[in-house]
Amino acid sequence: MASSDPSREFGLSEGYFAQSAFLADEFIEEISRVDLEFARKNAEFGPKPFVRTFERALDKLETAQSELGKKISQLERSANTYAEDHRKKMVRLKQTFATVGSSFERLETQISEVGSNTIRIGEQLDTVAKEKERAEAIKELVEFYAQLNEGNTRNLDSLLEGGAEGMLKVAQTLRRLNTIVVDNEYSAPADAAAKRQIEKYSENFEKAMLSTFESAYRDGDVHSMGIAARALDAFNGGVSVVKAYINQHPFFLSSMVGQAHDSIAEASYHAMDGVSDIASRPPPPDRWLVQLYADTRAVMFKDWAIISKVFPRPIDLMQQLLKRVFEQTIQAYLETLLSRAESQSKLAFLRVLASSHQETRRLVEDLQKFDAETITPAVMVLETARRSGNNPQGLLDMPGDAQTASAQFSRSRSKKNLARAENGSDSAAIDDEDDLDDEDAARERLGEARSGVSSAVAIAALIGRSEGDSAGVGLLHSFLNRCCDDLFESYTAGGNYMSTEQGHLKDAFRQILVPVVRARSERQGPSRSKALLGMLSSVTGGAGTGSTGTGAATAASDAASAGGSANSGNSSMPGVAEADSSISTQILRMMLEVHAEAITRAIELESEAAAPEAVAALSGQLITTLGDDYVFPALEDVLESLQDQKQEPDVRTFDVIQVANIVVRLLQMHFQRAIVPFVGNGNYIYRDIVAEKNQLMSRVEMNLNLIINKFVGASKQWIGGILSKQRKSDFRPAEDDFTAFEAGTQPCRQCTEFLQRVEQACRKDLGEENQARVLTEVGNALHEMLMVHLCKFVVSVAGGLVLAKDVSRYRETISGFGIAALNDKFAVLQDISNIFLVQPSALKSLLEEGPLARQDRATVQAFVQMREDSRSSSLVKQFAS
Repeated sequence: MASSDPSREFGLSEGYFAQSAFLADEFIEEISRVDLEFARKNAEFGPKPFVRTFERALDKLETAQSELGKKISQLERSANTYAEDHRKKMVRLKQTFATVGSSFERLETQISEVGSNTIRIGEQLDTVAKEKERAEAIKELVEFYAQLNEGNTRNLDSLLEGGAEGMLKVAQTLRRLNTIVVDNEYSAPADAAAKRQIEKYSENFEKAMLSTFESAYRDGDVHSMGIAARALDAFNGGVSVVKAYINQHPFFLSSMVGQAHDSIAEASYHAMDGVSDIASRPPPPDRWLVQLYADTRAVMFKDWAIISKVFPRPIDLMQQLLKRVFEQTIQAYLETLLSRAESQSKLAFLRVLASSHQETRRLVEDLQKFDAETITPAVMVLETARRSGNNPQGLLDMPGDAQTASAQFSRSRSKKNLARAENGSDSAAIDDEDDLDDEDAARERLGEARSGVSSAVAIAALIGRSEGDSAGVGLLHSFLNRCCDDLFESYTAGGNYMSTEQGHLKDAFRQILVPVVRARSERQGPSRSKALLGMLSSVTGGAGTGSTGTGAATAASDAASAGGSANSGNSSMPGVAEADSSISTQILRMMLEVHAEAITRAIELESEAAAPEAVAALSGQLITTLGDDYVFPALEDVLESLQDQKQEPDVRTFDVIQVANIVVRLLQMHFQRAIVPFVGNGNYIYRDIVAEKNQLMSRVEMNLNLIINKFVGASKQWIGGILSKQRKSDFRPAEDDFTAFEAGTQPCRQCTEFLQRVEQACRKDLGEENQARVLTEVGNALHEMLMVHLCKFVVSVAGGLVLAKDVSRYRETISGFGIAALNDKFAVLQDISNIFLVQPSALKSLLEEGPLARQDRATVQAFVQMREDSRSSSLVKQFAS
């Protein structure tokens, strides 16, 4: 490569023409470097050397180009040759791969055919074996049938003497023989003897097994119970033995359940003090019901260890036992308890219904947890053992971990209740631990059944959840939910509960508002003004209780703690007498407490899908009653009281405004805390209830604004009426009337005292924005009236002192408002009062050089004219000039 590189022929470095950044200018500069240096040295430029150099370079480039073309052609021919050889090799290789693939496919087909033949042979052998077993079984049945037809039972009797396996064999044989008898019911009369003998022997066998089971049950012999139960299960599906177990169960014979339900419910109802009192907290769940559920837990947890060892299908027996408990014991007691409560009052019925449902749900959840953690895994292991061909009866003694699960679970629930329940059933107690197999042996049998698979993985796979999932759903989950729903369906289905709840809520609100309605009806009489003053007096006490806002449920609870008793049949409400005439936070708190309790019951008793609509319906009822029957009538009364122009506007009106604002805030808190979490957010139910609530709040705000405006207007008229009583002699007092100089005029004192009461009430009951608004309007109105009022009276020299005293008092009162604009206006009014104090000679400088120089000249002139000496001293002319 180095010898054929054309770069050297030009005197350039090797690989010059192969570089990526080749530039023609640089190339020309390189080949002409020698000529350039020669020209520089001689200081003379001649083109001929350069021409000869470029001609030689051009010749060499053309030669190099020709050689390069030849080289490229040679390489292309070589590449084509190599490509053709490669293509031929790939074709041969592809054909070889296709041949190998075909060979593998033929081999795979042959293997598949061999496998299919093997499977068919295995199936045929299995069929033959089954047919052989069936033929032997049929032969055996025919022999037993023939023997029984002849009255011979020796073979069956000998099987019975063979222990558990013999009993199981007799049970299976009798079941098949009975099937044959049923199928050949219309056969020849010769078979009648066999039929009678089979039926008789079957009856005796069943009685003997039941007798054995019952005797073992009483003696606590779990092993004998299991033998008899398995035999009867093989004989008739275990119907009779399940019935015997349930009928003799001590739970249904205990002293508590054996008592008359009426007497228990009566005692239970009387034990729940205040169940019909809307002002008291809901009582705890019925203690007898709680005890019944504790006994139910204890029985179920304890019995599982026995049932799982005794019965081949323990899950079926657990269902039958639970069904009996729910449908017979629990349902009968609940019906009696609820009937007693319903006869007393709606509230008693609703409270007992909700607390009973809540306690029942706790029972169901505990049983579901026990089912998911203990029952279902054990049943799944037994099912796995059956499928794997192992003897499932050997697994009925559960391993140690499953053995003790029920005891551990029950202890975690309530040791005290379960101990009491166990002590109460000593008559038929069974010592489980004495009859349980050795823990190591049980674990060994369980390990054999699972064929080496770990217990956690095997059980999780059978149940259908991952190994780490602890929130599994057991086999009895849906069954227990259905049992709970069936207990309360008649009380909640078809809108029965909501109808009762809404009726109670209506009655409760009416009961709370009875004092308000009565007081309002009294105010409609002739002495309306006195009744209204009494109403305003009552608000002061109510406002103090609502100075701090809390959540709906908390506020309701605080209100409840302030009172005594209020039965549904008695309208004596606690804490209402002092605030029974108008809007108060006490009454609102009681309404919110009643409503919060109703929502709690609705969430408890309604389904998850129906709960939002139920909460919205109850909330709509609260909003409607609160507005139409309570808040708006009270605000209307206040508005009407401000229509009387002959009476001073009562500043306690602001107490009503304050309490109304507190009512709105409490309602908003109640809405956020007790309503929104249960109706959702963003759905149509939420939008509707928010719109209804906002409409109420907007109406309240509009009425409060109207009351404030009405009060401001009434205040203006009242101030105007006071000023109209100003006497002309007030500003022309006698020289020795020192009282007028010190105290000012009576209208001034009345106005300022009224303004101080308004200012104090605003500070106490209104927010800063409303304070500024009311005080500004009242102050501006007073200033305007004074500017007109003071121009009506002639003022003597001594009267100027009285007028200055009045203006100073007005200014001092207005300064208490804390509004800069009003302070400036009354400062100007104070300057105007100086017009009546200065000497005539100093008046011109006061008007032209002092603060009054910036005031309207016509206004100032009007005050100057009211000086007593204005005509005699030609003050008007001086001022006009």
